[in-house]
Amino acid sequence: MDAVNREMENAPLIKFFNGLEPQTPEVIEMCMAHTYNVKVKKNALLVCPDAVCTECLFFIVKGAVRGFIMDEDKDITVWLTDENSLIGNIRNPGIPKMNYKEHMQALEDTELVVLPYDIIDQIYTKFPETNILGRKLLAIHYHVSQERSILSRIPSAEARYKQFKETHPLLHFRVPVKFLASYLGMRIETLSRLRKKSKQEQNLMD
Repeated sequence: MDAVNREMENAPLIKFFNGLEPQTPEVIEMCMAHTYNVKVKKNALLVCPDAVCTECLFFIVKGAVRGFIMDEDKDITVWLTDENSLIGNIRNPGIPKMNYKEHMQALEDTELVVLPYDIIDQIYTKFPETNILGRKLLAIHYHVSQERSILSRIPSAEARYKQFKETHPLLHFRVPVKFLASYLGMRIETLSRLRKKSKQEQNLMD
């Protein structure tokens, strides 16, 4: 792939990084040289390309993705996100193995940039200033995790749905009912009723 195409392919990721903390040309060049664009069909699982890396993060250029775990035979959605999000299994150096394996599934035809973990580690080591970017990415991850934690503790199903709609005004239209119901901890019938009620209230306001 020529340099021009590589730059166009990875431009959303570089723009995202620069928006958080302006990066030097050397860092940008290294990111461009070692990140890869992939396309995933709707409903397919996200996996790190074997030919590229065994562990990685993904940056969503276009599309929507859910994270889920399996508890016995039960599929539980634990997070939902869309464009301009960095996703993946965040490593905890103090815990060698997680109790639950988290999977990721495309909810639409999705375009992503792959960031191999070994390249991330090399960038942090070679360019210490990028640790500022790492700190800001960690802050975003913590904030999002905190929002999910608060959402899961709201006792009212209607209040949880309202909170999710306000936080993600466009995403809630893109998520299949069964996955959104799982994420919000309610029955599909309950979510369908709340959606219908919300639509009726909106029609009255219009």
